[in-house]
Amino acid sequence: MTQPTGVVPTDARERPLPELLSDLWENSERLVRQEFQLALVELDSRIAQAKSGLVHAAVGGAVLYAGVLALLAAVILLLAEVIAPWLAAAIVGVVTLGAGFALMRKAKHETAPEKMKLERTTQSVRKDVRTFQEALK
Repeated sequence: MTQPTGVVPTDARERPLPELLSDLWENSERLVRQEFQLALVELDSRIAQAKSGLVHAAVGGAVLYAGVLALLAAVILLLAEVIAPWLAAAIVGVVTLGAGFALMRKAKHETAPEKMKLERTTQSVRKDVRTFQEALK
């Protein structure tokens, strides 16, 4: 059968506006949920990585602490042979405090919040925003 002249066939692409808006809403909602899931997966990965690093740091720190205490005692005893024991202990204490302060500053820098950014999620959301902006033009 042929269609009469001047009648345009109803195509699947020519849907009513309410239906299109409904689809847009559903797709937008699905996209937001997927972005949220991506953020959760990425965050879980970062948390697992941080936990592993913290456990290693704690165990390593405890062992290092014991070794450092023994070495500090040896240095104090060695210096006590040359100067007064209280002065030897004071000198070693000041040097140790300086080294500890430097290490703490480095640790603070390495665990800064900007190191924990959700980069993939941020890039994906930016791409989605650009896509929506281009679609609305």
